[in-house]
Amino acid sequence: MALLEVKDLDTGYGESQVLWGVNLRVDEGGVTLLLGSNGAGKTTTLRAITGLIKPWRGEIRFMDRDISTKPTHERAGEGIIMVPEGRRLWPDMTVYEHLEMGAYTERARNRFEDNLDFVYQLFPVLRERRDQLAGTMSGGEQQMLAIARAIMGDPKILLMDEPSLGLAPSIVIQVFNTISQLKERGITILLVEQNVHMGLSVADYAYIIENGRIVLEGPSDEVSQTDLIKKSYLGI
Repeated sequence: MALLEVKDLDTGYGESQVLWGVNLRVDEGGVTLLLGSNGAGKTTTLRAITGLIKPWRGEIRFMDRDISTKPTHERAGEGIIMVPEGRRLWPDMTVYEHLEMGAYTERARNRFEDNLDFVYQLFPVLRERRDQLAGTMSGGEQQMLAIARAIMGDPKILLMDEPSLGLAPSIVIQVFNTISQLKERGITILLVEQNVHMGLSVADYAYIIENGRIVLEGPSDEVSQTDLIKKSYLGI
């Protein structure tokens, strides 16, 4: 079942068009990968889904309802939650304060204790450092906190924008292990990544975007064997 569908989406910034007729669907309970190089249109796609930018043409459907004109806060209230690129934490706020901020919608507040228990199981270090300021944490710990803050929003779909960006290889492995755990819990994920190997390893279905257009899609194991992936992304 499609939880999220993007249909014939055109959008951009000012007079500059970035996306051209983008179509994608995210099935409930799985991990869908949007793969592409810098400037391909990945983040713009996420911004359109969350309502940060408006579609010029096309439609965005969530749970089989058109949400194309809904404001961002209403989409978050329905469970469309994003882990932004670069983490976007508040350096002078504590770990616990970030988790509280993540649960700002009514539906998230109603599940605060359950989600907090899950977050602490997923990232025990956050329980230990609940009173630590985010700005004093390592990059890997900050990424854990950014993911945890999003989980506190009680997502029906979790949008993850480059979660491995700028992290040490050992921390990247931890991040993708976390994605696998979230998938096991039944959380639907739309993952934007440049890390081809790791992205395809956790995804069920993959889309490749180039210059604002979807150029390839299919089950991740099939996409990984295509000439486009081998030549353009793996250098084979």
